Amino acid sequence: MLRKRMKALALVVALGLWPAGAAGAPGVDPAPVRATSGGGWVDRSGFGELVYRSMLEGYLVGSFTGFALVDASDPSSTLRIGLGGVIGTAVGLAVPLLLSRGEARSGDVVLMGAGHGIGMLNGFFVPLTIQLLPCSGVLGSPACPFPLDQSRLDAALSAGLSLAAGGLAAYFGPRLNLSPGQAEAVGSAALWGGVAGFFLGTTFVAYGDRPGVALGTMVGLADAGFLAALYFRDFFDMDRARIWFMDLGVGLGAGAGLALALFISPSFVNHTGLSLAILGGAAAGWAVSYFATSGLDGFKSSAPPEKATAHFGSPSIRPLASLARGERAVGVQIDVLQGRF
Repeated sequence: MLRKRMKALALVVALGLWPAGAAGAPGVDPAPVRATSGGGWVDRSGFGELVYRSMLEGYLVGSFTGFALVDASDPSSTLRIGLGGVIGTAVGLAVPLLLSRGEARSGDVVLMGAGHGIGMLNGFFVPLTIQLLPCSGVLGSPACPFPLDQSRLDAALSAGLSLAAGGLAAYFGPRLNLSPGQAEAVGSAALWGGVAGFFLGTTFVAYGDRPGVALGTMVGLADAGFLAALYFRDFFDMDRARIWFMDLGVGLGAGAGLALALFISPSFVNHTGLSLAILGGAAAGWAVSYFATSGLDGFKSSAPPEKATAHFGSPSIRPLASLARGERAVGVQIDVLQGRF
């Protein structure tokens, strides 16, 4: 009987020491430490959007790469555009699924998408603008033919810059620690900055006369909007849905401005007047949506005030029970002064 008890005790001790021995054994590495948002929680809120944006980026980069490889003398080579999009989409799906091991915060993912977009915009339109500056006519006309051969190089440059800008945004995103609303504002500012730049350029020179002017102001204000939203990111610390409503307000305002100009004068075809009507309507739509959606920032109403405050409110009475030194006591609690100290 004593021998059986000793065997059982030895088995229990061996099982208890097994994890420590396995962890210390050669060839067995401890689990890697994962980056967290604090408190040991790994923030994966943006993983679904990471997959979606990665697939979209893969499709665009693959399509642009296929366009860059098109041979004008071989009509069948145009298939490379569609095939490149398919291959890029598959790669874009595989990369986050296979490589994503740490956090995938929504703010970082949205900023990465904005970086992809601004890189692709600059990579394609900056050289195209330079190529179109000597043109004086409608793009595609004999006076201003579309530079197909040069645009293939522009597409390749656009794909490369898009990946590079997205990579930089992914690297600096965790260091900037933007909220989803702040990151969304960066992308929206670049988008609407580009749209405003295009119509601002057409207020001075008609697009049909000098297309390079409108494209140049479009790229310049898109970059300015991207950088301005990053610099004023504290101002855009708002709910992401509010940014979406502001985007909707800008779009509807631009359409309403154009419709109002044509409603007043259906024969009004002056490019300067139409551009100003669109810009004025977009600005009005942004202002209305900004002030009308202030209630969407509900997360701020529950945040504690920054400074210590105290105020007298209506007294509140509630029962109070306590246990001190083993004795129970029941009483009434009256709250008169409330505040944060």
